[in-house]
Amino acid sequence: MRASFKKPRATQERLLQDIIRTNKDTVYGRQFKLGDIKFLEDFSKKHPIADYSRYEQFVARVAKGQKNVMTTKRVTRLTKTSGTTGKSKLIPQEEYDVDQMLIVLEALQHELFPNVQPMQEMWKIHCNPTEASSEGGIPMAATTSLNPSMVKNMVIYTPPAAGKILSTLHEAFYVDLLFALRDKELSSSLVFFTSTLKEIIRFLDVHWRDLVEDLSSGSLNQELELDPDTRASLLKALGSGDTQRAIEVQNECEKGLDGIMKRLWPNMEFVSTIDLPGLRHSLKKSIAKGVEIYCSMYACSEGCPVGINFRPFDEGAPEFTLNPLRLIFEFIKVDDMEEPDPPTYFIDEVEVGQRYELLLSQIHGIYRFRFGDVIEVSGFHDNCPKVKVLYRKASLLSIFGEKVDQLVVTEAVDRSLIPWAGQITLLHFCVAESPLLEESRSSHYIIFLELKSENANTLPDDLTNEILSQDIHKGICHLHAVYQDCCDSGELAPAKVHITKPGAFVQLRDYILRNTGAARAQFKMPKKLRRADFVEVMLQNSMK
Repeated sequence: MRASFKKPRATQERLLQDIIRTNKDTVYGRQFKLGDIKFLEDFSKKHPIADYSRYEQFVARVAKGQKNVMTTKRVTRLTKTSGTTGKSKLIPQEEYDVDQMLIVLEALQHELFPNVQPMQEMWKIHCNPTEASSEGGIPMAATTSLNPSMVKNMVIYTPPAAGKILSTLHEAFYVDLLFALRDKELSSSLVFFTSTLKEIIRFLDVHWRDLVEDLSSGSLNQELELDPDTRASLLKALGSGDTQRAIEVQNECEKGLDGIMKRLWPNMEFVSTIDLPGLRHSLKKSIAKGVEIYCSMYACSEGCPVGINFRPFDEGAPEFTLNPLRLIFEFIKVDDMEEPDPPTYFIDEVEVGQRYELLLSQIHGIYRFRFGDVIEVSGFHDNCPKVKVLYRKASLLSIFGEKVDQLVVTEAVDRSLIPWAGQITLLHFCVAESPLLEESRSSHYIIFLELKSENANTLPDDLTNEILSQDIHKGICHLHAVYQDCCDSGELAPAKVHITKPGAFVQLRDYILRNTGAARAQFKMPKKLRRADFVEVMLQNSMK
């Protein structure tokens, strides 16, 4: 991989030729004359920029079991996208891709954390997404989904194989923790999202007494809903009880959650994860004191890994070096995103400081695909771009074409809370556009904030919806001239803030998981609510 960073354009040209050679004689390849494409310049001229609608009919044929539709490679999975910003999509994939991702991740971790020895056991925190089969018998599941054949090779991860494929949250978290607590020498952990790490430690806080009992006696709580074979397999792997370790765990859990990870696992060096919610710094100040929270890679269902973070200890937003070996990248400047046929730039044509919408092409039959991420080029690793992920295009606010991105809203929200610094913490926020609601009389942004008081059970008396509405509205006006023009003209009314009840965003998450195709293991809290029923859930969970 490192050699490709020196000549990324040449690497991309070779990858394109490999893709064309592999797929030119497929149904899609013949219909759209992929065989006529020789170089990247041809590619951008002869194949249109595409969204998922272009591929849907071909994916449907793959799902029916037809061969050589999009790729001559064997499709062993139809990967479901998270569905957080819209309907889940199905992307052809091989299980090999997931294996390769883990190999790259493990190699990088051993390079960055030399104290963690090769083959030293890691804690994999995981609740396995449920898997269905297509009409043609192809598994349909999230990128994070594991099957029995995959987990056989994951010998360095605890829990054992039977525990890695549990698909109910309570049972998965309980087994994950029981086997992790048994091993005091654990030095690292792998979890897909920081929010899951936070969630499982909260689970520990509630259930540690049962876990201590099982750890001491070598048993599995009878209330766990496990089939007999799984229970027997886990009990065999658990072995006899460990009374001394159980006492150690009890003593540490009784002290509370502050610094709990390092106290339970003194050799724990890092957690490899993805930090979409921005929890890294708060976790390092609370449950993970003394443990590095390492945002290892930039990944998506359409291609993985998109990029690698080679500087895990840097403060601020992580920077990812793009992976030119696996994906072909093109870039659309943010100012051109709404053009019907925007110009694109290749990997050697981007500029530091410029913001782009990212396009992906890959060997399983997805080409010049607009998957929705907006990035900023922050520098170069050798000659390969390093990027920061800014926001999803689907999260733009634009009632009258003003196009306010989430960076603007985030800064306005942060500024509005400065007067209460040290008194409150912002846990979550999201935004919606009022035209979603039929009863709305004016067009405005609706902003939901979940806040936590640091020094009391209630929020400060002077912290009100009205004050925050005024301050956030002024902040967006200051940061975004077009928004201010829309407000001055009367098209947009001032933004309205709703402070939510505690746990409102948990209610939102659970509602989305129940009512969409979103997978729990891949769930990302949306910054923009795009459905009226989502907005209603938040309104019902807002303070009056």
